[in-house]
Amino acid sequence: MDELEFRRRIMSDPKQRDAEIADALNNNEANSKFLDDVLELDAQLAKAMNVDVPDDLADKILFNQPIEKDNVVRPNFAKRAMALAASVAFAFGLLVGQLNWGNLLVPPAQASLVDTAMKHVLDEKSFIEPLDEQVSSRQINAKMAPFAYQFDENFPYHVYYLNHCGFGDSNAMHMVFQGEKGKVTLFLTKVGSEDTKNFYQQGMSGIVEPIGNTSLILVGEDGENVAKIAEKLAPMIIPAS
Repeated sequence: MDELEFRRRIMSDPKQRDAEIADALNNNEANSKFLDDVLELDAQLAKAMNVDVPDDLADKILFNQPIEKDNVVRPNFAKRAMALAASVAFAFGLLVGQLNWGNLLVPPAQASLVDTAMKHVLDEKSFIEPLDEQVSSRQINAKMAPFAYQFDENFPYHVYYLNHCGFGDSNAMHMVFQGEKGKVTLFLTKVGSEDTKNFYQQGMSGIVEPIGNTSLILVGEDGENVAKIAEKLAPMIIPAS
């Protein structure tokens, strides 16, 4: 797991501890420090929000009864609590400002690409798994024609499955080929993306790679280096002549 993926998962749930998180903590001191900082801020926020009030305060406000002097929540106490909460929020804001959120959070448009791709992979896995259509590079470029792109050389992996599919509000070329660890699913869709985004869902790793006004999406089994595959394939995709 790379550092960006580690930080994204810790920010979403600081207390998760699966094997990948544990491995990332053991092998990277910076990851451990980041986790400590997030947990400390989480604890400070929880403490700041935990303000004691008299047990009968709600009833007295509801029935407009005067609050006895001993039970008054004094302004200076309230101010101190609010000041502490503001200080913690300010410190958290400083930490947020130091993080590269562009690499940690997936924009809504790309989140939609990821969700659509994952749904296809999971829903169609049992259907595609036994297939081996032994697809040729010529067939691949024929399927890419509606997207106005093609591979400028033979596809470097064995392809089991190739087709077009509905992809949210758009369409996509849907391909399954052999990666280094297992089968990898590729989508090429006319839905554009701003920049490269890695993601990890349902025990699978993936990447969204912009190709002109289209997006290349790869989804592989856990441990598959999809970024390496994208780095190899993306330069091979050129506008169709």
